[in-house]
Amino acid sequence: MEAWIDAMFSQTLVDEASKRFGIQVTRIKKISDFENYVFEVKDKNRAWILRFTHSSHRSLEEVKAELDWIDRLYNGSVHVARSHPSVNDKMVEEFSLEDGYFFACLFEKVPGEAVKVNDSLFDAPLFEAWGKEIGKMHRISMVKHVSVQRKRWDEGDLLQFDRYLSKSEDAKIIVEGKRLIEEIQTFHETGKTFGLIHSDVHHGNFHYDGNAIHLFDFDDAMYHYYVSDIAIPVYYAVWQKCGTASLTERSSFATAFLRSFLKGYREEVKVSYEWLKTLPYFIRLRDFELYTVFHKKYDVTKLNPKEKAMLDGIRERLIHSELIAEPALEDREKWIEST
Repeated sequence: MEAWIDAMFSQTLVDEASKRFGIQVTRIKKISDFENYVFEVKDKNRAWILRFTHSSHRSLEEVKAELDWIDRLYNGSVHVARSHPSVNDKMVEEFSLEDGYFFACLFEKVPGEAVKVNDSLFDAPLFEAWGKEIGKMHRISMVKHVSVQRKRWDEGDLLQFDRYLSKSEDAKIIVEGKRLIEEIQTFHETGKTFGLIHSDVHHGNFHYDGNAIHLFDFDDAMYHYYVSDIAIPVYYAVWQKCGTASLTERSSFATAFLRSFLKGYREEVKVSYEWLKTLPYFIRLRDFELYTVFHKKYDVTKLNPKEKAMLDGIRERLIHSELIAEPALEDREKWIEST
């Protein structure tokens, strides 16, 4: 979290929000403080997720739109973490500060468990369930033509390269990033290719119950190409599983992952081979976005060794126009038959 926001946050906010949502807290644990402050709070025998969003990150309308969409997905049988009203029957409680607001929301804690990349469960059945749940989500967006107040992908703060990156050290990256955005903007936007997506469905944003995945953290929901919601799972699965391996090894894993993922995805919605060929654009876009995240959130001169290695890896890929992985899609007929 940015230092100036962190300076305003306090335990008093957590205590007050808990009261407003009617929680008699018996245990509390911070889960995250990256984009939002997220806590697991336990009330008697039930666990909840309490989230605080600063108004510099999302407007009240955007937060309400996120919750509205989650509710529509739940009614469409997508496994999601639903929000819960406060004792004042509000889905979002506001806290006014000297510099903006914090918006508090309470979510049900989804069933199942988080799966790490070194777990035996991180394999084909999970990848297939992963694809199926995203397919269900996309099918609902396509059929119902969901319209809520969320931004387009090309309005995103992380694509403001001139704002966060060095115009001298990162000149090439800035130019290439803008060029990539312009290329993607030429892609056709239709009801079957473009709509409201989660935009961050990596394995840290769902639980797995052995049969289905249960999605949460819709904070990044936006209007984007549906194929981006396929590219992002590929990206993070590769990055976390074999990010330091050779490109050949990374691409081999990506190909196997994608085959299983699409087996589940295509049970819900079809994606053409032609659109799958655009995956590299969206895989590369995530590198640009993460590179910006590092420069927005951290003093990059003071990173720990692990963080520095991650940033250096992204920078090397961007400088040399290398993807984190290149799933093999060259044999059209064989690919379609196998998925």
